This record gives sequence, C-alpha cells and structure tokens, in this order.
Amino acid sequence: MALPESIRYRILGPVQTRSADGTWQDFRQDKWRTLLAVLLVRSNHVVPCDELVRQLWPEEAPGSQRKLVQQYVHRLRRSLDDPAGEVLRTRPAGYELRVSPGELDVDRFDALCADGRRALATAAYEEAMAHFGQAMALWRGTAMADVGNAPAVAAERIRMTERRLAATELWLRAGLACGRHDVLIPELECLVVAYPLRERFRELLMTALYETGRRADALSVARHLRCLLREELGIDPGAEIQRLERTILLGEDVDLSLLRPLAVPTDS
Repeated sequence: MALPESIRYRILGPVQTRSADGTWQDFRQDKWRTLLAVLLVRSNHVVPCDELVRQLWPEEAPGSQRKLVQQYVHRLRRSLDDPAGEVLRTRPAGYELRVSPGELDVDRFDALCADGRRALATAAYEEAMAHFGQAMALWRGTAMADVGNAPAVAAERIRMTERRLAATELWLRAGLACGRHDVLIPELECLVVAYPLRERFRELLMTALYETGRRADALSVARHLRCLLREELGIDPGAEIQRLERTILLGEDVDLSLLRPLAVPTDS
C-alpha cells in the first residue's frame, strides 16, 4: 500500500523517518532509536530530561547522562533535518517533538479504524473491510520492534498491539458479514493458535466453519476452548461462545447482525 505523503514517522514496526527525498531512514544507534520512539509516543508533550534518562537507561544510567541526552538530541535533529530545533524543541524542563496531524503512522491507523467502525455499524461491510485492511497494512511487524526495554515504549507497544488485534477482529467480522468464509478460515485458524485464550477469534472461526457446512468442526472449536479454559483458568467460555454453540447444535441460522460492534466511538 502506498503511504500518504503526509506520514513522516513510522512506529508500526521498526522506527523510521521519511527523508526529504521520500526514502525511509533507519537508525543504527540504539539510543537514537529509543530517544525518537519515546518522543514519538509522547509527541506534542514536553518530556523532562530526567524522564528521558530513565527511559534511555532504565537499569543504571552513566554519570554523564544529561550530556549524552543533549548529544543524542543534537544528532537526532540532524537526522530530522531540523538544525534550528523547530520540530524537536528544547523546553525549560526537557524536549518536545512536534508532530502534525497525519505525520505519524499510528494516527493514520486510528483514523482508518474509526472509518471502518462507522461503516461496520451501518452494515457497509465491504467498505468496512477495506478500511480495516488499509489500517492493518500499515503494520510492518511488532510496534517499535527495534527499540529496547524503555518503559514508555514497552507500555505503548502493548497498547498498540491490542489495538491491532481489535482491528483484525473487526476486519474479520466485516469479511464474514460479506460472506467470505472460505477465504478467512485459514487466517482465523492461525489467529486461534497464536491467541488461544482470545474467545472472539474462536467465535468468528466457529461462525465461518458453520457457515461453510463444517458443523462438526465448529463444535470442536468450542469443545477445545472449554477444555483449555477449564484447565488453564477453571472457567467456562463466555456467553457469546455458549450462545453460538447452542445455535450450531440446534442447526439454526447465525445472526450476523451480532458481528457488528454495539457502538461507534467518537473521534477523540
């Protein structure tokens, strides 16, 4: 997928910046990448120098840490073609990276997901699938995959991964509502293996299998989940799985309207 020219920073994968000639630039130095990643996840907010020290050296900081932060900021400005510090600004308490709307790939991801949710809520399934597909295509692997154990980055990585999984789920829900069961079954089988305790993927796989005439396989998915949950957590599957299992046992039609989200979030 061709990226909009407005995107300047990418963190949905290895951290990269777009240079003036349109090429994507990697950062060889680990501390530079970490500094940029921390500033991006806290974009348009002042990050105190002491906080940057904690992020860059979470275990033990060298004695010259403040001077090193200044050096890294100077080098990062050169990489961003920002010698005057208009983008990466020095503030009394620390540093602030100014990021305009649309310059960060995760912002583009969120906007596409919001469009997809609106389409899904109005039963525009093909449109929803397209939006979510474009959103997921922005990912190039684990978020900030080349950044170490900076606490702010680690926390944001977890949050962003959950958003990616939620978008994947809604893309699958739109696809099932479009009747693309055969195409989506292999994808769902992989997701169930990767996330065995995530019931929503199991629910969608059961729906897809049942809709393609594989009733026994759909019930087998529910049985395996029940055994896994009882063994691992001592609980039963949630109400959605149990309701779907009863529907399949009775040979009734699945209510595909239940695939839509209950509400559409605001653009906040």
